[in-house]
Amino acid sequence: MNTRKAALSLAGVSALAAPAGSAWAAVHATSPSKTVTTTQKFSGSVEQASRWGDTQVVITVKKTVTTVGSKKTTAIKILKVDVPVYPQHTNRSIYINQQAIPYLTQEAVQAQSANIQLISGATDLSYAFAYSLQAAILNAKK
Repeated sequence: MNTRKAALSLAGVSALAAPAGSAWAAVHATSPSKTVTTTQKFSGSVEQASRWGDTQVVITVKKTVTTVGSKKTTAIKILKVDVPVYPQHTNRSIYINQQAIPYLTQEAVQAQSANIQLISGATDLSYAFAYSLQAAILNAKK
């Protein structure tokens, strides 16, 4: 008999608790969120690689913008890095840059930031590349 009373009592408590839980959830519901994902290209600034010439980076990113209520967050993922402008006024600079640029672009995609390893022998290009990359990333996050 005590077991039966306990079961009925527990069922009654559960029935009373359910509407209260639903009411709490309705009052504390989060604002609807909206997420938009696009693939876009962003150019960095044109940077001077010392006496060798100009360097500019263009990144292709997957940009995800999430809006929850009035709060907006932006996340980017670097998919590809191109270097349309780089020093190539001498045979030596062409040779060095053809060797260094693939490593720099690979570093940028792996690091997902401008915090990349510099290339020995292409230090000026490496710094110009990193500064232009940082500007492109900042443009992408706007």
